[in-house]
Amino acid sequence: MKTRTIPMPFDRGYLDVTVPEENLQKIYTFTDPPGLEDEPKEIERSLRDPVQTQPVASLVAPNDTVSILVSDITRPVPSEKIVSALLRELPHVPPKNVTVVIATGLHRANTRDELQTMLGPSILNEVRVINHDAFDQENLDDVGQTSRGTELSINSHVRKADRIIATGYIEPHEFAGFTGGRKSLLPGVSGADTINHNHRLENMAHPKAKIGVLEGNPIHEDAVEAARMAGVDFIVNVVLNRDNRIAHVVAGDLVEAHQQGVDFYNSHARVDIDEPADIVIASSGYPLDINLYQAVKPVIAAEPFVKAGGIIILLAHCQDGFGEDLFHRWMTSFSSPHDVIQRIQKEGYRADIDHCYLLARILEKREIVIVSDQPALREIQDSLIKTTDSIEKALDYGLDRKGKHAHIACLPHATRMIPVLR
Repeated sequence: MKTRTIPMPFDRGYLDVTVPEENLQKIYTFTDPPGLEDEPKEIERSLRDPVQTQPVASLVAPNDTVSILVSDITRPVPSEKIVSALLRELPHVPPKNVTVVIATGLHRANTRDELQTMLGPSILNEVRVINHDAFDQENLDDVGQTSRGTELSINSHVRKADRIIATGYIEPHEFAGFTGGRKSLLPGVSGADTINHNHRLENMAHPKAKIGVLEGNPIHEDAVEAARMAGVDFIVNVVLNRDNRIAHVVAGDLVEAHQQGVDFYNSHARVDIDEPADIVIASSGYPLDINLYQAVKPVIAAEPFVKAGGIIILLAHCQDGFGEDLFHRWMTSFSSPHDVIQRIQKEGYRADIDHCYLLARILEKREIVIVSDQPALREIQDSLIKTTDSIEKALDYGLDRKGKHAHIACLPHATRMIPVLR
């Protein structure tokens, strides 16, 4: 029997997946943009020639206090390069006036070692770096209410700053359309109640709250309004290629610069689906497979590629187990997707169970098998999600369930693609 071996991202490397040629329907990929030849020079150019605003050096006055918002350890943003470039453009601002705020949203605080990895020792020694805490009411300031009824509260350090600069990266997002831009503010440095209202069930269930869609997306539009209200002055966003090298940089206006980055991404990442497969193997690698909460994202990305009644095989290292504590409790408490939906309807929805809800919606029509060698994941009941320590066992299970002639599709770098159903 002829086989085909496909390297799939797994942890910080690749896992070889061997599939029978007769079953392999397609390996989905996208046009990977080349990395920039001179990343620092291109970041500098974007800061000096931004989109629809003045250069950052002119925008920030010598006596201004500045909050620079950066993504947490679960995102592959080259924050050290971006923040270093910003500080080089702001030599007239005293370091004591600059605070780097880790936009954790509802995630845990980042450790000192993680901050070293993200920002490097030079930045940590030069300016103040703090973790946002969405649950610390004493360090949240009220801003007002959006037109969609979201009571906006944000990190008090950010609220008191004269200038707010948001950094991040742009790629498809499971319900906000795309990452980057306004997301550094909401959910990044917003209070838990604010995030819960923005991510409420009504918005999550909206037909336009999905991958690759911004226009008409209530979660996106509410977050843009919130970021404008809070006074985000400037953004610096990058697009990364599959090797996490910077392929494109945009800076400037909150909306217009972000849209230019989205347009660049769209020009490379849209893929046509001729026919969904019976089995889809999906992965994204580090850092999105650092824990199961983050690794849900390639599952959501894979959904359009697999038939109703089909199987999604997720390859995820999950070195930190489940990740969020509440997600852990929910994922180990249920035996069916119906149980999850029923409890949400009974107790109400909150943002930190968003991935439980999204998984339950998928599981109502599809099966999920997780390939990971982390024993903690075996706590999930098999009737909800199957777990195994090898791709061979997962494929054997899939072919047994769907038949020896089942069509298999592979999605390396699953979260980087924007699916288009023909």
